[in-house]
Amino acid sequence: MRVWKIVAIRNWEKKAKGKGNGSRGSGELCSPYTPHPSRPCLYAPLCVTIKPMDGAEEVKSKLDVADIVGEYLPLKPAGSGSFKALCPFHHEKTPSFYVHRPRQTWHCFGCDQGGDLISFVMHMEGMEFREALEHLAQKAGITLPTFNTKASSERKRLHEINDMAARFYRAQLLQSQDAEHARAYAASRGIDEFTGDLFKIGYAPKGWDALSKTLGQRGISDEELIRAGLANKSDRGGVYDRFRDRLMFAIQDVHGNVAGFTGRLLDPNAKEAKYVNSPETAVYKKSAVLYGLDKAKGEIKSKDLVVICEGNMDVLSSHRIGISHVVCSSGTALTAEQLKLIQRFTKNLAIAFDQDAAGKEATLRGLDLARAQDFSIKIISLPPDIAKDPDEAIMKDPEIWKRAIRDAEDIMGWIFHAAFRNRQPTNADEKRHIAEEILPEIKRIADPIVRDHWMRKLADALGTSADALSEALAKTPVRPFQAAKTSAPAKEAHPKKLNRLEDASERLLALLLLRPALFERAKPVQAEILASPYIGLYNRLKTLYDSGQFSGQTSPDDINNVLDNETLRLANYLAIRADRDYSGLSDDAMSAEYDIITQTIRGLGRHAERLQLEEDMRAAERTGDKTRILELAKRFQELT
Repeated sequence: MRVWKIVAIRNWEKKAKGKGNGSRGSGELCSPYTPHPSRPCLYAPLCVTIKPMDGAEEVKSKLDVADIVGEYLPLKPAGSGSFKALCPFHHEKTPSFYVHRPRQTWHCFGCDQGGDLISFVMHMEGMEFREALEHLAQKAGITLPTFNTKASSERKRLHEINDMAARFYRAQLLQSQDAEHARAYAASRGIDEFTGDLFKIGYAPKGWDALSKTLGQRGISDEELIRAGLANKSDRGGVYDRFRDRLMFAIQDVHGNVAGFTGRLLDPNAKEAKYVNSPETAVYKKSAVLYGLDKAKGEIKSKDLVVICEGNMDVLSSHRIGISHVVCSSGTALTAEQLKLIQRFTKNLAIAFDQDAAGKEATLRGLDLARAQDFSIKIISLPPDIAKDPDEAIMKDPEIWKRAIRDAEDIMGWIFHAAFRNRQPTNADEKRHIAEEILPEIKRIADPIVRDHWMRKLADALGTSADALSEALAKTPVRPFQAAKTSAPAKEAHPKKLNRLEDASERLLALLLLRPALFERAKPVQAEILASPYIGLYNRLKTLYDSGQFSGQTSPDDINNVLDNETLRLANYLAIRADRDYSGLSDDAMSAEYDIITQTIRGLGRHAERLQLEEDMRAAERTGDKTRILELAKRFQELT
């Protein structure tokens, strides 16, 4: 079914008059939801002008920008129909990212990026336009017209191939006679049928080409298998399967698409690596995926906490006992891409990593990036004499793992207790070693109250004076937070730089968009004295106001339909600025603010004119034009 949109309404409340030979009968208006027939309507000036929506317009008509952004960021109300959040595109501690529901747009005043819900998904997911549109169309239940783009079709094709491979591996585990040992191993690890189906657990047969042959019969070429990371090129021609005689874990991205695989070796005597991952492909990048996030994201958002483990089995076992806000980092330090995924749902992390002497340092280094980005971090400690990881703890007693999560310790508390572990602060050397471990971490704490808390706690525990510790702290070198090697550098904020006239012009237009009646003030501004980028929008709004088409009851859509793309982008941005700066003001306060702004603009205009007059007088003096000099001097005196 084709969807139509209204692009202009002319006198909709009026009835057509006269004898009717229009397209829909005498005295009737054409329906806004039904296209005109091929013969023109005689009452077209009175009718609704309509045209079919394209795919992007239809998607945007079905979805709400605040709902889409809210899937990625925790939004807080910030004005009439606006929301704010910390910007996901640059590091900041104070929210400068705004979403404006009435205009279905977003803008960050910190890095000066903005757009609609499609551009937001493009930025967040690293998608091309068509990919983002298809992703949103699926959410909206819309079928888009066929359109082939090489990049998006490549990614879609690889996802399809990986999904076929996952279904093949799953069927092998459930049905193949040769997979008996794989089924026995899965059962020994507590992987029941429900968990296996949910996580797409499968088995890769021993043969060299079992998968390649099966998918080849379904139209998948050798080249496509190689690009998907499922096969390697053979020196003898053709390809051979990358995964053989392994328990297969399908790695799914945050949307549930199968991006790659991890294969766990089943033959204890084999000399191959115990675990093998898919190589990096167009859809799989190890540093940008968290195993289990597609299943855990809802519960993570609900609990406002993510539990991060090292192994796939930790995730499976946790889900099996009802702890479903658990993901796996595959034993690597958290990367910028992974943290970007996590912060869509929470800023609170609970980490369960190895905590031996070497593991402690590795844990701290691995969390540097998260600490630098102000994540709230807790450390989960398992009793080392009971279990080495969550999976083992669950196999012994699920309550051990549940209790460990409940008792997770703030990272500073964990650092504190780790420094005292196996040490007795009974002599000067022991005290010095403990202080050397803890003081660099205390020095990193920005909040002076929190820093003082830990200084006092350390002084009490060591039995030393606060003055002595303060002196030691001043001499303590601090290891800066190190970003993980795989992470991308943090983006810098690049707020828009405005001169005084540009800023005043923006504030004036923002107020007019919020309160069109301000056009009625006693001394209207002449558009020519505004900064040049804003003159066009001011003139258009003034014309619409004078004609009665722009008032406090006018919907944004009615304004948007008569603006060109560039002016519309400016209007959307200024509407968000209006909500940010002025939505809490009373009408009287807005009027007073408007008067101050107009006085500022006029003052700046007079100043600019005086500078120009001085330049013109110098030019007239050089040519000896006395009449011109007198005229310019008189005008200069009037301005002064």
